[in-house]
Amino acid sequence: MVLVACAQMCSTDSVAHNLAMSVQLARDAAAAGAKALFLPEASDYIANDAHLGYLLAEPLATHTYTLGLQAVAKELGIYINAGIHERPGSNEANSEEPGSERVYNTHVSIGPDGRILSFYRKLHLFDVQLKDAAQEIPGEKLPRTGEHRRIIPGSVIPTPVDMGDIGRVGLEICYDLRFPELHIILRRKGADILTIPSAFTVPTGRAHWYTLIRSVAITYQVYVIAAAQAGAHSPARSSWGEALVFDPWGVELGRLPSIDDAADPTEPMPPQFILVDVDPAKVESVREQIPLEIQKREDIYGVVGADAFAAGVAQEPQQPSLVERIWQSLTGLLGYGGVRLTTSPSTEPIVAAEAGKFH
Repeated sequence: MVLVACAQMCSTDSVAHNLAMSVQLARDAAAAGAKALFLPEASDYIANDAHLGYLLAEPLATHTYTLGLQAVAKELGIYINAGIHERPGSNEANSEEPGSERVYNTHVSIGPDGRILSFYRKLHLFDVQLKDAAQEIPGEKLPRTGEHRRIIPGSVIPTPVDMGDIGRVGLEICYDLRFPELHIILRRKGADILTIPSAFTVPTGRAHWYTLIRSVAITYQVYVIAAAQAGAHSPARSSWGEALVFDPWGVELGRLPSIDDAADPTEPMPPQFILVDVDPAKVESVREQIPLEIQKREDIYGVVGADAFAAGVAQEPQQPSLVERIWQSLTGLLGYGGVRLTTSPSTEPIVAAEAGKFH
């Protein structure tokens, strides 16, 4: 088993302030024995003004907040995952409308040597209309809708990050939580852990957060590590909090307070973290007891996200992974083998089925 820390904090529109909080969390977590720290979505800043948000964002290579995390990760010898805002590079910005100030909502994974191991750009944007959003908490006036106005949607599902004894960690962000297709693909790509840094609204957090997080752990037989923004960022915006960790059986390993637990919901909640043990052997044990992956009926309903096996931050393997080869063998042996997943030499996915091709 390996000890990891799942944090919550209340980011503001000061990158320096947020970095100082994050660095202190990293130091405290490492001092407590944690080998990894998981920070929330938008850890670098939360700004009410879209133009200010654009000005605060930077390209990943020169990203002030991320560079600070890289330095402390190397100093402490720990993994750090965090949500940030990333300004597109010049070639990427060309695909945007003239004058666009949209940025990426990005999840970075940093290794104990200070290098960026992987990054993921949020696929599913929070474009909703919450009818009661203006009454989230006293003093909150602005519903949070229309994320597409500020954020460029991502287009790649990276391979889960190999964090050694911690396991293989699939990267998601907040609203992705509601889309099972992404969980399925990351699970099929070998994830032992799904980490979902978030800044959930108060009404959706109160109604859905705990149930959704636990259900993902149970349904996809993974650890779920859900760091969270917590408390009032400004008079106009607050986040639910309640950072959570569940094991693959659905057992709650740790929980931090929500804004409903705060003495004053109009104030920021303090930065803090929970320490939990994770064990990839627990994942294998649960999957052996309830073998969902080999019981899927792809011969009936096809393969979810088959083309996603060709996409990633780094080039995918030319041949199926060990996990995929085992899965193929078991499904055939047990009579569920209507579909075979392989990857061609050009890295284009091949999906073959007895009764035709599925998409």
